Amino acid sequence: MSARPKSKPELAPHPCGECRFGSISVWQPVVDTQRGVLARSFQRRPLNRDESLFTQGAPRDAVYCLSAGLIALRSYRPDGGSALLRLVYPGEILGFRSFLAQDVHQTEATALVPSRVCLVAQREAQQIASGSPGTLERIARRCADELGRAHRWQCAAVKKGNRYRLARLIVQLTEGVAPGTNGPMRLPLSRRDMAAALGIEPETVSRLISRLRDDGVLSISGRWIEVTSLERLSKMA
Repeated sequence: MSARPKSKPELAPHPCGECRFGSISVWQPVVDTQRGVLARSFQRRPLNRDESLFTQGAPRDAVYCLSAGLIALRSYRPDGGSALLRLVYPGEILGFRSFLAQDVHQTEATALVPSRVCLVAQREAQQIASGSPGTLERIARRCADELGRAHRWQCAAVKKGNRYRLARLIVQLTEGVAPGTNGPMRLPLSRRDMAAALGIEPETVSRLISRLRDDGVLSISGRWIEVTSLERLSKMA
């Protein structure tokens, strides 16, 4: 009597399978032999507004993906000053530079609004990446994409005026806070942070915001800026 062929063990469900960003997830191409490691180490973590995900100088501990919310990456100087380097939107990953460089975090990541991240701890992420070339390739590609985005932003700084760049930044902020909304909303960044993100003086941002207010697309209440017409602002950007 011939032996029955052994059935293949059932694979653990892919933790990114139900996510709307699953198709672009860096973990999407994980090989079958690493699927169980990914499923066991995968975690979801909520963040409150102003809560830090990691701090500058902290040991690398995980590769993160933002699944909801908005996160600011800041760099702190020895004199205590800081600069906002970029905003992280849903579907983007964080912590990958320290992961690739095997170094401490060079920035601080703070939630600007209530957010949620998915994470894979450092040790398991290294194990998965070493056994799944497609995963490591996607992480490296994200790093290259960020360098390309920074280059395009620098080119825009030369070719476009500050008013255009500020309008574009505000549009990006509103899309990160309340996508699809065209009504009044408050931005989660101060004028000083926006100046840091644009590489200009806060006084310049204040003058530009005053002009946008005169154009009827913004209103100002103390340190908060409220978008009153996203549609008109989008046309400026």
